Amino acid sequence: MSDVENKERFKNIAVIVAGGKGLRMQSTVKKQFIDLEGIPVIVRTLAAFDRYCRVDEIILVVPEQDLNFTRNDLLHRVSFSTPLHIIKGGVTRQDSVGNGLDQALKICTQPETTFVLIHDGVRPFVGDNLLDRCLDGALQEGACIPVLGIADTVKRADKNGKIICTLDRDGLFRAQTPQVFRLDLMIKAASHARKTGFLGTDEASVCEHAKIPVAMVEGGLFNIKLTSPQDLIFAGLIIRAKKEAELTGHSGFY
Repeated sequence: MSDVENKERFKNIAVIVAGGKGLRMQSTVKKQFIDLEGIPVIVRTLAAFDRYCRVDEIILVVPEQDLNFTRNDLLHRVSFSTPLHIIKGGVTRQDSVGNGLDQALKICTQPETTFVLIHDGVRPFVGDNLLDRCLDGALQEGACIPVLGIADTVKRADKNGKIICTLDRDGLFRAQTPQVFRLDLMIKAASHARKTGFLGTDEASVCEHAKIPVAMVEGGLFNIKLTSPQDLIFAGLIIRAKKEAELTGHSGFY
């Protein structure tokens, strides 16, 4: 399906969740607001979706106490061409995503032809190729997430830190975001989770709980989630490598 057909028939809304406290980052600044080579992490993430031609609107979900800072300080002088809605989050990530879904319902006319791209605010290196794979997969299947295979040997341990067994890596994957869903399906899954008291670790697990099939596509090696000081070092290397690639004409770096 071409981008033109997609624009005419479907509405695509990015829901970016930026509610983390960043305790592992060992910083007084929340990880989504940390300066990364001169630009805050969340601004880089927003810019990635703003550049992507198949996203029609962006919803940014932040903690209520960060609303004024985000609107009046952080993004006051930043200009995006894609309509941006900044809303408050909830107690848990699942609650925050739920608020984002409610906002998506307000700005779309047909949930059955609307897709939501739910993304971690601290994954600033999501690229167009990965977004295409995820969105195309969801257009085909209704729900799709990016994953990476596991190269290392995986051990299961007991609560005392003693190895119990070695897991077979076949069929095991690391999930990333953006996780893309047809809006009506994600609303159905979220409603089922609330009714049953289920708390998932990502949106795909919420769909799994509601027996909604979720497809997989290849994730991105550079699509890292910034959760530790070491991740910031890698992020700086990625930014510098991307700049060098652009200068030498190597497009599609990630």
